[in-house]
Amino acid sequence: MKPSAKTLVRGVLAAAVSLGLIAATTTAASAYVACNQNECWHTDTRVKLPGVTLTFHNDTWQHKHQSDKHYTWHESDSSHDWHHGYWDHGTWHSN
Repeated sequence: MKPSAKTLVRGVLAAAVSLGLIAATTTAASAYVACNQNECWHTDTRVKLPGVTLTFHNDTWQHKHQSDKHYTWHESDSSHDWHHGYWDHGTWHSN
């Protein structure tokens, strides 16, 4: 190979390795914001509960609506099973 062809091949390989490393270290965000009418909280699953209507938004949705007076925001803590429940009128209901 000519020196310029070797340089091109090395550059392409370096770029491929770099993209592979970036892809390997980047995980898809699995966080959601769940809302039961005007009460919202973070969750990592889209739970379906009989008789309960929840809406789910991507995690960045909260940043746009954090200061909206319409929503009450509940923070996660260890006393709630965030995978199996919901907020309703200020009370956590486990399922």
